[in-house]
Amino acid sequence: MKFIQAFVLILVIAFLSCKKKQNTTLGTDVQPEIDELNVEISDTATIQAHTIIHQQARSFQDQFKYLGSNQDPVFGRTNASVYTNLSLPNNVSNISFGEDAVLDSAEIVIAFTQNFIGDSTNAMYYQVHQLTQSMSKDSSYYMDQNLTYNTLPLGSSWRRISKTGSYYSIKIPIDAAFASALITNPQYLVNNTIFQSVYKGFYITTKNTNNLNPVSKPGALLKIDLDNGISGLFVYYHNGSSSASKEPKQYRFPFSGSNSSRFNNIEYNYSSGANSQLVQQIADKDSLKGKQNLFLKGVGGTKVVYRLPYIKNYVDSCPIAVNRAEVVFKVDQSFVSSIGTYEPPSYISLVAVDASGKEIYVKDQYYTADLTRYGGAYNPVTKEYVFNIARHVQDIMSGKLENYGFYLVVANTSLLQVARRDNKGERVVLGGINSAYKPTFKLHFVRLPYDK
Repeated sequence: MKFIQAFVLILVIAFLSCKKKQNTTLGTDVQPEIDELNVEISDTATIQAHTIIHQQARSFQDQFKYLGSNQDPVFGRTNASVYTNLSLPNNVSNISFGEDAVLDSAEIVIAFTQNFIGDSTNAMYYQVHQLTQSMSKDSSYYMDQNLTYNTLPLGSSWRRISKTGSYYSIKIPIDAAFASALITNPQYLVNNTIFQSVYKGFYITTKNTNNLNPVSKPGALLKIDLDNGISGLFVYYHNGSSSASKEPKQYRFPFSGSNSSRFNNIEYNYSSGANSQLVQQIADKDSLKGKQNLFLKGVGGTKVVYRLPYIKNYVDSCPIAVNRAEVVFKVDQSFVSSIGTYEPPSYISLVAVDASGKEIYVKDQYYTADLTRYGGAYNPVTKEYVFNIARHVQDIMSGKLENYGFYLVVANTSLLQVARRDNKGERVVLGGINSAYKPTFKLHFVRLPYDK
């Protein structure tokens, strides 16, 4: 009898232990998250994280760009300049202002979306330069790229946001000689091809605004709309010799249209007044400095390297089925500023890294129809960002993917938008791996009775 009992016990132990894999597979997320039966939870995985600078981020050629300068009390100085061409409106041809056209004045008007980082009430020093290098709508431009332009500006002035009709705008007076030549040379107004070969466009910048400080005058990065109906080069003129007796007229050369081309140039100087931890992580390439804080900034600023170097240890004894792999980043409340407007990004994205260091989609972001499950939205109540990367972690555990780590970036979570770094200017300071606001990784999984 004792022999039979011992034999049965051995069979039970053998059944519950890892055994040879059969021809069945349990896919990721098969078990509902609410079903906690046999689910193990671990939050002890080693996390490595630190801040790095962005490299060669593309600036896409759509209507929204950033313009301005901001002396951030944490991130340092950022200058956002704009390169844009201008067009004949609606591709009209053979424009003539009349042989007796006389210029009264000219100005560039740029619509302000009321989205900004810093203090939008501060005056900034705007300069407009004429390009000597043509732009192309079919070219790819990057935020560290520059085109050639005349060093003598067509316009230089201190300006504040003003209101034009129902829109807020920036208005920059333009050199009268340039504008007068524009309306009195109809041979250059035949069509867009000829027009843009002569008038190649503008470089608009505030980088020489030299009186900013992070406390009383931080300046701002202003999000602008170049397709807005009030954006463009406006010339104000009349026909005839006496301006007092002649009807005043105006004409707009838009920045929009089928031949429009525009991109942002971003100069980010973290060494100019940035937090010492940020400077050390970037300049000294000191990954250990990420223990206290992580610094995330849009428009080609910074991103965070995030690694889970030892997660394959979970499958040393048996394969596992990952139910949820939750990554949480907490906003460090000690960096919430009362000076200027520095709201956390509404969304950030966690993207994977391949062997060459190139960004790739996280599987959960690519295959999940409902991106709220993948996460990335800022929770203003808990002051945190939460991601679920169960599919991706499952593929690492199963050997389908190598574990090269992740990047945390300021970007929309949608598949069409996540590659962009130029359309969100917000920034946020997150807790480092040893801080009171440290990031966490929590793995929900089931051990499978199969070996590898």
